[in-house]
Amino acid sequence: MSGFFKHLPYNLTRACGVAALLLMAACTMPGRQTVNTPPPPPPPPASAQPSVYQVTFAPGSYEINPAGQRAIEDVSSVVDSNPNALVTVVGRTDASGSADYNMKLSQKRAAAVRDDLISLGKIPAARVDTAWTGEVKQIVGTYNGVADARNRVVDIYIH
Repeated sequence: MSGFFKHLPYNLTRACGVAALLLMAACTMPGRQTVNTPPPPPPPPASAQPSVYQVTFAPGSYEINPAGQRAIEDVSSVVDSNPNALVTVVGRTDASGSADYNMKLSQKRAAAVRDDLISLGKIPAARVDTAWTGEVKQIVGTYNGVADARNRVVDIYIH
């Protein structure tokens, strides 16, 4: 033996030789088939994607308006018809006001929507999670005291 292989133990040299022969045979075999990679998995069913509803608020307020009340009633009906559904309520604010004030306001908004959902009697409290972000995680990035109605919301996720 010459070169690299003379420094390897006999069993390793033999294994390398067998592997090389098998690779060459596979490459020269007539009618060989190529291995196809499997297709990617299908996207999750639409039911796996959370449904999102929104309740909007006036500046500085956590009072639920009639449109918000309708959204809450819609969520209640959807969850009532699906016993496995869970709800996550996330309160948000725009950047007008101090960060501390906005955090408390987003908490009050989320609590108001949660309490309204539960008061309808179709959703047990154990199936509702509540969170709030203040002005930290805005839908539309505005900072430095910029008011934007699109950030004065509570998002309701059904999953």
